[in-house]
Amino acid sequence: MSTVATTKPTQLASGSSGSAILCRGAGKAYRLYDKPIHRLWELLLPGKKFHREFWALRNVYLDIPHGSTVGIIGENGAGKSTLLKLLTGITLPTAGEVAVQGRVSSLLELGAGFHPEFSGRDNIHLACSILGMSEEEIAERFPKIVDFSELGDFIERPVKTYSSGMYVRLGFAVASSVDPDILMIDEALSVGDEHFKGKCVNRLNEFREQGKTTIFVSHDMGSIKSMCQHVVLLDRGEVLEQGSAAKVADEYLKRAKARGNERLSSYDRGTSVYPRWGTGEIETTEVEMLDPAGQPSLVFTPGEPFRVRIRYKVHGHVANPVFGLGIYRSDGTYVNGANHHWRERPIEIADCVPGETGVVEMRFDALPLLSGSFYLTTFLYDHGKAAPTAIDHREHVLSFDVVDVRRLQHGMLFLPSRWSVVRDQPGMGVSTLESDA
Repeated sequence: MSTVATTKPTQLASGSSGSAILCRGAGKAYRLYDKPIHRLWELLLPGKKFHREFWALRNVYLDIPHGSTVGIIGENGAGKSTLLKLLTGITLPTAGEVAVQGRVSSLLELGAGFHPEFSGRDNIHLACSILGMSEEEIAERFPKIVDFSELGDFIERPVKTYSSGMYVRLGFAVASSVDPDILMIDEALSVGDEHFKGKCVNRLNEFREQGKTTIFVSHDMGSIKSMCQHVVLLDRGEVLEQGSAAKVADEYLKRAKARGNERLSSYDRGTSVYPRWGTGEIETTEVEMLDPAGQPSLVFTPGEPFRVRIRYKVHGHVANPVFGLGIYRSDGTYVNGANHHWRERPIEIADCVPGETGVVEMRFDALPLLSGSFYLTTFLYDHGKAAPTAIDHREHVLSFDVVDVRRLQHGMLFLPSRWSVVRDQPGMGVSTLESDA
């Protein structure tokens, strides 16, 4: 039976003055009811249980010293946001103890704490008041908050008219302006543009230099490695590992790759909901992606070779079939499309007859994509007719992920490059430095 916590996060005991955050066996359970009326039945029928418990967090032990920058990582549903809610006092632990020392400011769920009908100006005053600032402090810091947010005249408009990026600008500007001892951020920066992300990273670096404590939840392993000294890996509500940023982030990426490779394509599951059409004389029976070792995989690294293999079976005569492949980003951005006919040396497949089977492969010497989620669409058209006609067109046939461990470039494409720097230093002459991608 779990021990119910009766106190909210409080000041640490005198013997733990070096800790900004201390968790001892912290856990959070939620009651799940199949029907809303079951809540009422439990009140009216003491001793009867109509719920089941779901533990979002269990047995969490953390000791975070002042001045640390700590990353919290894990897959969706691992318990990261729940942990931050415990640390900020938004919710109480069901079991164990959570103690926090110092002034806390947080940027959690997008738009949390803002009144949609109030203007940006009014919400700044409201948020700063809740965080304990006096009217004099608010008046002094208001221009800096507006300047950092770059909202301009929109500061006078209701926040319900703001985009998600504008919400983040306002939220981070407020959260970072109150001079907190501890700043907690939950993935909110991921919806900001690159310019604003850069400003936020600079502000977080300033906090670190000032000896402030930062708790940072993110799926961006590049940011985690560059900003955090210590990283906590959560998995299904429990701390799986904690330690140096490089070690724990690499462990997370290894687990992500292993889990990604366990997924089967929608066709193999027989549950595809994506469009598929064509005349049907040839059927693409299997589509798979192969890693450098020739093993099926759905997680890849930028720059490594890979192959896409398409197996087919012929049901009816086709004079000139052409297989093609389209690569799309998860948001539908068309990255690349190619087939074996649009080549300097085309491959001609002539006179396919019923009963024939075969394999078509498209090989890539180096994956040109950076971190992200992508999917494949396969094209099979009859080019023996006046206009190419679909034989078997399969939308979104396979999803895959690209994980960039090194984080050497940003954007969507990995472009091999060479950098050089020529230095002419007084008294030392000319020197040249070069580096390949």
